[in-house]
Amino acid sequence: MELKTISLGQRSARVWTGGTGEAIVLLHGGWAGAEAYWSTVTDDLERTHLVVAPELPPIHSPEGLPSFGAYATWLAELLTALGIERATLVGNSLGATVAWRFAGQYPERCAGLVLVNGYQPPVYSKMLRWLAGKTPIRALARGNLQRLHYGPEVIPLAFHDRSKVPAEIARMLDSFTAADVDRVIDRLLSGEEAPPPPKGSVLLIWGEADRSPVLDKNGARKMRLTLEESRLVTIPEAGHLPQVERPDEFLHALRGFLKR
Repeated sequence: MELKTISLGQRSARVWTGGTGEAIVLLHGGWAGAEAYWSTVTDDLERTHLVVAPELPPIHSPEGLPSFGAYATWLAELLTALGIERATLVGNSLGATVAWRFAGQYPERCAGLVLVNGYQPPVYSKMLRWLAGKTPIRALARGNLQRLHYGPEVIPLAFHDRSKVPAEIARMLDSFTAADVDRVIDRLLSGEEAPPPPKGSVLLIWGEADRSPVLDKNGARKMRLTLEESRLVTIPEAGHLPQVERPDEFLHALRGFLKR
């Protein structure tokens, strides 16, 4: 894999690419960059596919984009700059949310959708957005998010084998600030409307040992029932990043989907 810098108007983007063939786009989560999430599987995938793993503008930083719709637009512009018209999208955690949004906004450009321990973009009521933005509930929301999603306490919940936690993820989870979490909240509460559900084939890959809040294995089953052409594969002894803890099982599930 080679790291490139691509110009997208007034903004530049960094993206890892390798291999040849049909394009597969790997979208990382919110704790670290593409290498921490995907380095365990890219060598195998680039033997048969053009692998594209962009560094998403961090959702917790001032350089982050204002909404998931904006992330989908950014990704469409990046793929156009790379000469890629259509690709299979694989997103883990936050990357799954971006992939879902992209599939809804640009169905003609999505050859297939794979959600890895992740879910569709959240939609909150106007009242809840006001409460979390303008009242003391904001501090409660910030504290819960930092404790359960953006702090070191999440590691034993998100990983079955703590020895396999990528070093960059461990370092980042130890360094998120209250200001970082505030920016995440602002993007979650952007107020954009729900995108249409993705069309075509969808694969859900779920690490069974993921105990991080929001969606568990039962939530994945319920989400699968809302999708017309979908399949759920669960991986034992794997948590929030099954491609890191169980790369062989992850690749087996993904390659079966790609063949179909």
